[in-house]
Amino acid sequence: MAHFALGIDTGGTFTDGVVCELDHKRVVAKTKVITTRQNLTIAINNCLDNLLTRLEEQHLKAQVLEQLKMVSLSTTLATNGIVEGQGAEVGVILIGFEIEKTLPTPHYWKIPGGCDIKGRIREPVNLDAARQAIESMQGQVEAFAVSGYMSIRNPEQEIAVEHLVRDLTGYPVVCGHQLSADLGIYERTVTAILNARLIPLIAHLIDAVKDGLDARQITAPLRVVKGDGSLISEQVAREKPIETILSGPAASFIGAKALAEIEDGMVVDMGGTTTDIAVLKRGRPTINTEGARVGGWLTRVKAADITTIGLGGDSIIRVSKDGVITTGPQKVFPLAWIAAEYPSLLSELHQIEEARFFPLYAQPTCILCYIKEPAAIVSATEEEILRLIRDLPHSLYAVSRKLGKDANILPWQRLVDIGTIHRANLTPTDILHVEGKFQQWNVEAAKAGARIMAARCGLPAAEFLERVRHDVHYKLFALIVEKLVSHKSGTMMLQHAEESAYLLKDMFYQDESRGQEIDFSVRVNLPIVAVGAPVRAYFPEVAPKLHAELRMPPDADVANAVGTVHGKVIERVSILIKPGESGGFFVYTPEGREMFMQFEEAVTFAETVGKESAQTSALNAGAAEIDLIVERNDRYSSLSRQPDLSNEHKLFIESTLDILAIGKPWR
Repeated sequence: MAHFALGIDTGGTFTDGVVCELDHKRVVAKTKVITTRQNLTIAINNCLDNLLTRLEEQHLKAQVLEQLKMVSLSTTLATNGIVEGQGAEVGVILIGFEIEKTLPTPHYWKIPGGCDIKGRIREPVNLDAARQAIESMQGQVEAFAVSGYMSIRNPEQEIAVEHLVRDLTGYPVVCGHQLSADLGIYERTVTAILNARLIPLIAHLIDAVKDGLDARQITAPLRVVKGDGSLISEQVAREKPIETILSGPAASFIGAKALAEIEDGMVVDMGGTTTDIAVLKRGRPTINTEGARVGGWLTRVKAADITTIGLGGDSIIRVSKDGVITTGPQKVFPLAWIAAEYPSLLSELHQIEEARFFPLYAQPTCILCYIKEPAAIVSATEEEILRLIRDLPHSLYAVSRKLGKDANILPWQRLVDIGTIHRANLTPTDILHVEGKFQQWNVEAAKAGARIMAARCGLPAAEFLERVRHDVHYKLFALIVEKLVSHKSGTMMLQHAEESAYLLKDMFYQDESRGQEIDFSVRVNLPIVAVGAPVRAYFPEVAPKLHAELRMPPDADVANAVGTVHGKVIERVSILIKPGESGGFFVYTPEGREMFMQFEEAVTFAETVGKESAQTSALNAGAAEIDLIVERNDRYSSLSRQPDLSNEHKLFIESTLDILAIGKPWR
C-alpha cells in the first residue's frame, strides 16, 4: 500500500506544494503559486486547492487523502518576523547578570541569583524580586523570557522563575537553557527573547493552516521544518518557533539530496529573491555551529550553514549612469508580470522608450506599485505620489509628468523603504521572456524594458542581454568558489579583496585569457545540484567554468517543497562530564547536575539520561522507528612535553556526549 505526504514551502516569491509517494520518493502532483506575504495562509490555501485539483485530474484524490501520512510546512514566517521586528512584546528577567549590549526588547529586569561555571549556586535567586519584575511588566508584555547566569550548568533558578511567571500571569514563558546548551549568555538571552516573540506568530499560522486542512478534510498530522532540515511536530514548533528560522533553504537542500540521490555535494537553490548555497556531507547540510544570524541578531539556533546572496529571477537589473550593468540584490516585480496584471503599463513603457527617459537616480523602467498605507507621516509630495498609484501602478516617468516635477527629485525611495510601495523593473525573469526560455506573462513588456535599458547603456539589445547573462553567471560562479574555499578554510570574502577578485574574474573569463603568459582555472570536485525555477537557464553555462559535474534533477523547480516531506526527525541532547575540585565527576544534563565518584558511573548515567531525553524529544517531535546514536569525545591535557599516546599521563579536562535520536516523521 502506497504512503503519501503533502509538502508546502512558502518562499519569498513563490509558495510551492507537492504530493509525494514516500516509498519511491515520487512526485505525483506539484504546484507553484505567488506568495502572499502579508497573509501567508492565502498562498497556502491556494496551494492546497491546486494540489487537490491536480490529484482529482489523475483520479488520485481519494487514495491520497486516505493514505496521507503527514503534511509538512516550511515557512519564512519566523525569519521574516525577526527581520521585521514582528511578534509579541517580550519581558525578560535576567538572573544574576546585567547586559550592556542591546537586546531585542526594551522590557528587561535584573534580579539577584546566578550560578558559577560548575553549576554551584553563586547567589540564591530572589523570588520576591522576580515577582516584582513580573508584576511591573505585566500589561506591557505578552510573553516572558528567563535567562540565568550559567543556567546551562544548573537550570533550577530559571525553572523556579518560569513557574512563578506561569502562576502569576499564565503568559507564554521561555527559558534560555531550554533552547541552547552552549556558552554565551548574551546570545542565549537573545535566542530566548526572539523565541518568546515568535510564539503568537507561529501559533496563528499553524492554527490557520490547520483550519485550511480541516476545511478540505485533510486529517494527517502537521510537521514543520527546522533550520537544519529536520522535522518537528506542530506542538514543538509552537513552543520553539525560533528553530524554524532558515527552514526554507534547509528544506531545499534536503529536497535536492532526495531528487538527485546524492550524499555529498554542493546544492545551489536559485529562487525569485535569493540564491542559497550549502555543502552536503553524508546526506545532510553542514551545520553552522556558531548559530544562525538573522536580522542582525546572532542566535544559538543550530541551522544549516547557508550562504545567501540577493540574486534571483526577480532581482533588479541596474544600469548606472556610466553604463555599468549589475543584477541585484534588491527584489522587484518583473515587468512581464506587472504588465500582465495591468496591461495599460505596456503603453507607458513604449512612451518611456520613445522619450528616451534616462533619470540620474533611478532606472528608466521603474514602475511604482502601491502596497499599503504608510505607518509613518508622509510629505505632501509623497502623498501626491500615493494618490496617483493607489488604484493603478504607474511608471516613474508617468508620475513625474502627471505631477509636473523632475523625476530626479521625486521622493519615492522613502516610500519603498517603509514598505508602502514596491517597484517593478527589468529582471532576469524578463530576460528569459525576451529569449523565449520562459514566457508565462507579458513578453512585449519584457522586450520593451530590455530595449530601454540597452539604449541607456548605448548597446545593441543582443549585446545588452549577453552582458546581463554574464553578470548573473559570474555572481553564481564566484558564490560557489567562495563558499567552497570558506568551507575548507573559514570565512573568506574573495570578491572583496582586489587580488583574489582578479583571480576569480580571470578564472571566469578563462576562454578570453587563453594564450596569455598565465591563466588560472578552478575545478570543483563535488557534484553541483542546482534547484529552483530559474536554474536551467543559467547553470549549464556556469558549471563548465567550474569544471564540475552538474545535476538538475526532475522536479528541481519544487525541490524546497519536496524537502519538507523527506526530512527526518533529529533530536540532539548534549551532556557534559567534568572533574570535581576534590575528586569525582560532575555530569551536567539539561535537567541539572549530578555527582559521581567513578568516571565509568558518570558515563553510564550520562548515556542513560541522554538516551531517555533524546528519545522523549524525538517522540514529542512526531518520530517513529527511532535510532539512538551516542558520540563521545574525551579531552585531555598533557602533563609532559614528551609525546605520549596513553591517557594515563594526561590531565582529564572533560567529556562531551552527544546523543542523537533519528526517526522517520510519520507513523
